[in-house]
Amino acid sequence: MAARSFPRIALVLTAVALIAVPASGPVAQETGALPVTPAPAALPDELVLRGDNIIALTINGVPVRLEVSAEAFGPPVVNPDVAARALLVAENRRGWRFGPVVVEGQSAPALADFGAGPVPLTVAWAPRAASAKADGVIGVHSLPYARVTFAYHEATSAETLQRFALQRAGGSNTRLGTVVVVGKKKLMMIFVPERSENLITAPTANFIATHQEGGFEPDSGGIAVMDFGVERPTRMMRIAEPIMLGDLALTRFAVRVEDYGEPRRVGEIAADDPRFDPSTILVSRRKGRGKPDLLTRIGREQIAHCSSITYDLAGGEIRLSCAAR
Repeated sequence: MAARSFPRIALVLTAVALIAVPASGPVAQETGALPVTPAPAALPDELVLRGDNIIALTINGVPVRLEVSAEAFGPPVVNPDVAARALLVAENRRGWRFGPVVVEGQSAPALADFGAGPVPLTVAWAPRAASAKADGVIGVHSLPYARVTFAYHEATSAETLQRFALQRAGGSNTRLGTVVVVGKKKLMMIFVPERSENLITAPTANFIATHQEGGFEPDSGGIAVMDFGVERPTRMMRIAEPIMLGDLALTRFAVRVEDYGEPRRVGEIAADDPRFDPSTILVSRRKGRGKPDLLTRIGREQIAHCSSITYDLAGGEIRLSCAAR
């Protein structure tokens, strides 16, 4: 009985297919064809960022705009309204500490599409907005490109290229930078043109001041704006012996004086301080104390003569294109 009914079923299905397909045009000749979705285009090897450094992508199918920052560490952080729209369901707790200020948050797995199809990506969020000009912030290390270039202004013909070994630190809280040896320790240097000044914590200031003869400049109080808009007080420290990062001579640092310990080893710079007399030969007898994080953020003033920074993720290199100073 089943064998006799089969031709009737096939006849009915064929008739339905013929009715459903338009009777004209080339599609009508392919009665059983389904529409073909074009494959996503391959991403370029290099992403070049200018101006506000904002990129467009989707998270769980929701269009978002994220601010790319070389200072950002760990997973991308979206604003709370974006987390709600993308239907992110928290799987892990996450927190950000800025001295006595703690911002509690969550993270969850998601699917992010940068233009070449969805890929898994952990995304974090908190009750505070991560960005005031976009839907969130993403680090260079989270981008699916072989190279990422921040272009700040047009290059001049006399520029030279400085090359630094790219270092990844922090494990799951990955951040990108390069390393400079001071004394017997390695300082992690991160380029942060979004900031005006070089920025360090108090324990790191103690360490640098001890090895490079540093002191606080008078009347140099300021404010550093951290992630989520958290504001922390700073003082400006100057060192007599510059830290050399390639051709860059690092001599001034904004120190977060109330976050992690106290900068007791720094001291003050007097009007006639012999440490800053170029004719003086320095012999330091101070001993370092504390456990510095050894993280130094290199600000815009330090690299204002540089037209671009390239993070060659595939080649393991950071390149600065800079004019002579």
